[in-house]
Amino acid sequence: MAGVRRICKDPAHALVVHRSRPAVIVDVPVQYFQSVIATEVAVTGVLLFQIRFFDTGNDQRDESSVDSRLRLLMLIVLTATIFGSLEAIRESGGRWAAVLVTVGLAISLLPILLRVLPTLRRDAQTRQRSPHFWVTVLGLTLYAAIIALVVSIN
Repeated sequence: MAGVRRICKDPAHALVVHRSRPAVIVDVPVQYFQSVIATEVAVTGVLLFQIRFFDTGNDQRDESSVDSRLRLLMLIVLTATIFGSLEAIRESGGRWAAVLVTVGLAISLLPILLRVLPTLRRDAQTRQRSPHFWVTVLGLTLYAAIIALVVSIN
């Protein structure tokens, strides 16, 4: 084997491989995944209040409630992000676990971001878009660019 040299004569020691260039090991600290879990719990609470999950049966539900398929999708994203973080903590997850958890966190923050920005829908009576429609498009584009930048950083 080229590049392999026995450092110690004792047969109990394994062979040591010398490479031409050292490998860079990026280890994601456990605290990152713990922070993601804490953030996801906060986001989940905000989303539950946003969809009026805690309203009692006597309260009137408005007609513009969120589609149940979208709720299911957000449930899957939130659950996958939290349990992905727990699995990454258990298995000492590396870069790909951190990337997937970051993307899950970014997706779970989208409903809150869309609630804060001007609406993308047209007005029902006038069929006109909001004059600040461009702010929402620019905000979502910048958000996607920032997430892509964070994920691509080694």
